[in-house]
This record gives sequence, C-alpha cells and structure tokens, in this order.
Amino acid sequence: MAKVNYRTCSVALSLAGIVLAGSEVLRADEPKIERKPVPRQQHARLLEQLRLKEGAAGQGLAITKDAYYSANSRTLCRFDKSWNLLEQKKIQIPGVNHLGAIHYHNGFIWAGLLHGPVNGKHDKSLDRAVVAKIRAGDFEVVKTWDISGDVTWIDPVCFDGTHVWIGDLSDLGIHRYRLQDDQLLPDGVFRYPREMHFSQGIRVRAGRLYSIHTFGSMDGLFEFLIPEQLTDQVNVPVRVWDVQETHMHLEGFDFVPGHPDQICHAQGVGVDRYVLEGIGQDTDQGIGQDTDQGIGQDTEQQVP
Repeated sequence: MAKVNYRTCSVALSLAGIVLAGSEVLRADEPKIERKPVPRQQHARLLEQLRLKEGAAGQGLAITKDAYYSANSRTLCRFDKSWNLLEQKKIQIPGVNHLGAIHYHNGFIWAGLLHGPVNGKHDKSLDRAVVAKIRAGDFEVVKTWDISGDVTWIDPVCFDGTHVWIGDLSDLGIHRYRLQDDQLLPDGVFRYPREMHFSQGIRVRAGRLYSIHTFGSMDGLFEFLIPEQLTDQVNVPVRVWDVQETHMHLEGFDFVPGHPDQICHAQGVGVDRYVLEGIGQDTDQGIGQDTDQGIGQDTEQQVP
C-alpha cells in the first residue's frame, strides 16, 4: 500500500491503521522519513557586478554610508564609495592566521580569526578562535577575546550592539555572546538544520538573523526569526534567497545602507549587488541613509 502523507495542524489522527507522526500521516508499520526543511523560496535579483581594480573581497564585506570594507584570509581593505582602494593591511594577531567574514559597528570592524593550514597542512593542536575589535580608521587591533574553549573553527562574526554572533564550522552552530563589561559572556547557540552546513556570513536586524550558506545541500541566504531564548532546538529558516556563485562559492555579505532590500556579496575579484525580493521595508532597523544607486562607478555588468 502506498504511503499517505498529509500536512495537518497539530491534531492526532487514527484512520484505518494510519497514525500521525509530527506533521505527517504515515502508516504505523513504516519508518518515519526525515525530511529537509523547506523555507519559502525568494528570488535574489542581480543588479550589478563590479570587478575590483585593486584589493579583493575573498571572505566578506562591511558596507557603511561613508566607506566600504572587505576581508580576505590575511588582510582588510578599505575602499571609497566608488570602490577605489584606500588602504590594505595585514592583520597580525599571535596564534592565528586567517580572517573570516567581518561586520562594522560604530567605527570598528569585528572579525573572527583562526589558525588555518600552513603549506597545506592543518595541525589541530594549533586550533584557536579569536574575536578581534579593529578600529576602522587605521585597522589597528584594539581588543581581542580568545574563545577557543567554546569555538574551534571560527568564521563569520556580527555584533548587533548587544550580542556578538559567531559562526563555528566545528559544531555547525552560531554561538552568541553578550558583551558586558568588556567581556564576552556565552549566551546560547543558535542551531539551524545540518543540511545547511556552516555559515559564511551573518547579519542581525529587526529580530531576524540572516545567514549565508554554500557547502551543504541547502544553499543560499537564509532568514530566521530569533527566539527569545537559544536552546538545542533547531531553528527552521523562514525563507531563502537564491544568491549566485558568479566567481566563487558564496561568501560574506552586507545590507546596503539606505536600501533595506539590497545586499552586496563578496566574490573575491569583485562584488555583486542584489535586490532581495519580498523582504520589504519593515525589516529596516537604522542601517543608514545612503541613497547611492550603485555600488561603484566602474561596473562590470549592469543587470536590468
């Protein structure tokens, strides 16, 4: 007899040997099949592509109304609003050698650094996870926190003004820390479906968490509602945007100031700008009043 599946609210049914398990009706003698969560599909419309003349955007971006920043595995770059390179600096912190995706908040760049492979070899005994607060004006490191006891393979970092959100490949979670008295205090782990693999970039606004993923069976830019408390319960994404891999795999992103439905996405040799269809204006939480119509004057491709 064929399996019968019906979506239902939260009622219990028993019909001719068929019982409800969770939200699916299954035969009592058949095993429950785990199903991948299916967020609402939304289109990310590519507006333009810009190829950088100097510098690169290999790990992530931080877009402000006054300047643009990019992270690479070893360096930070600062650009003017036409994406002309103003400064590039190697970030050196003892014990770590690799930058992840970054975030800008009130004059500082927040970044995560780990000890990555050297000459193609990874020594687990050297694993470190360090959060750095870096002055955006001159790329001087002003404060670091070693969180190696909680996080093994750190990548994206986002500071929302209260909490620092940190992606970790080693346990496929986003760790949250409260910044209090200049200390990072653990405040739960945001769990998401394992099919998404690890996060390549994080942003938090209007009670929602946005996380971009590329190496699992669920790829794209995902939106989550943030629960009041973080528990071991898996948070299911509400929707996903089909951001493209135009030059490389998906990397860090940032919302465009003054355009709450637009993002810039790091693609190594260049930067792509998208409109996230369906996101609306209601999610804007003071992300700037910059009303520039383009991410730069020298665009590789203008997409209608």
